[in-house]
Amino acid sequence: MYPAIDPVPHFTGKTFVGKVVLVTGASRGIGLETAIFFARAGASLAILARKQATLDESKAEILKVASDAKVITFVADVRDYGRAKEVVEGTVREYGRLDVVVANAGVTSRIGTSKLNTRLDYIFP
Repeated sequence: MYPAIDPVPHFTGKTFVGKVVLVTGASRGIGLETAIFFARAGASLAILARKQATLDESKAEILKVASDAKVITFVADVRDYGRAKEVVEGTVREYGRLDVVVANAGVTSRIGTSKLNTRLDYIFP
């Protein structure tokens, strides 16, 4: 591994101490691994997925490798922008800030067939 992508300095140096990271789709795969990375680097985490049971499993996995990590969980579907706003507000209420959002969850549909509300004005007024 070459130095530019080596995560070990982030783990040993705890380069994300004092930072708050929200990861969507954190119940498996890339989302879970991303949450683990940030926890090992010292960040406080808010993790989001659609089922509490999978979030509980994810939190346990995170705490196995970063036992001192601060982890809060939110059950939400990212397609519900009102709930997404509540998650952001809940994260800020718990930790006092939000530094990084990893938007790892989402849905796709065939062009022209989406019935989802794609408004972003709740984030970008």
